[in-house]
Amino acid sequence: MEDLIRPLVNHCASRPTTVAVLMVNHTKELTAEDLFDVIIYAVATDQKNPEQSRYFDVHGIRVGLFIVDERLFRKKMLSGTISPHFLYGSEVLFERDRYIESIKKETPIYDCQMKLGLEFAELIQSYTIGKNLFEDGHFPDAYDFLVSALHHLARFALIEKGIQAGTALWNQIKNEEPEILKLFEELIKSEEPIEKRLELLILASSFFIYSKTTKGSEHILEILNEGGIWSYEMIAQHPKIKIYGSSLGTFLEYLIEKELIVPIQVESTFTGIYERYYRVKKTC
Repeated sequence: MEDLIRPLVNHCASRPTTVAVLMVNHTKELTAEDLFDVIIYAVATDQKNPEQSRYFDVHGIRVGLFIVDERLFRKKMLSGTISPHFLYGSEVLFERDRYIESIKKETPIYDCQMKLGLEFAELIQSYTIGKNLFEDGHFPDAYDFLVSALHHLARFALIEKGIQAGTALWNQIKNEEPEILKLFEELIKSEEPIEKRLELLILASSFFIYSKTTKGSEHILEILNEGGIWSYEMIAQHPKIKIYGSSLGTFLEYLIEKELIVPIQVESTFTGIYERYYRVKKTC
């Protein structure tokens, strides 16, 4: 098999940005449908498109070529979106500077607490954007983001119970958190006007989000508590926090709103302008 797909492997490996090429033996790690006989998974840096895919037929064998940006791959691996079985059950056809070995060493460090933090941060971002769009009267756009927020809430609930979220998410959540499934069904099945459905969802979701805040913020607060005050850049570049990606800013603002983090003004080199820093609120 490796000889048949060698031209594709060589094509990926010859690119200076490629850090690893894997032959995936368990295709369901990547797709809900059995579309391929073989999957080649290439990890590359500085990709304009975070994920690319191409399909090939090699002597009657269905081959899928997936190229993913290194930052997205790392986030998926460390958050558990892709399980460790992906690494250990796949054949490394090419790697640069022992990249896969380094990922394997890092993966066990990131536990359930970190997975909950990542999922909660994305939940907060989707919910916040959806709520803002709703308040501005953009109901169809608000609908999309709030549905996304419900998906993150459902995954959070499963991770909290030690369950790996799969493709049949709502089937899983039906037995574990039926209240969350009820929110989803009321949103998509109700005959109420969309404005009313969204309004009710926002109110109900705020309760669920509040109830998950302690667990969802443990990871980031534990890290920030190790230091004194942090600039945004310091937080964003921390190895265990930077995988929060674009959801980090919204997450920090939420934690400030809930008085778990305190913003601090630090005098800058510009007269009358202060730089914003952060610290964990001390409790008695």
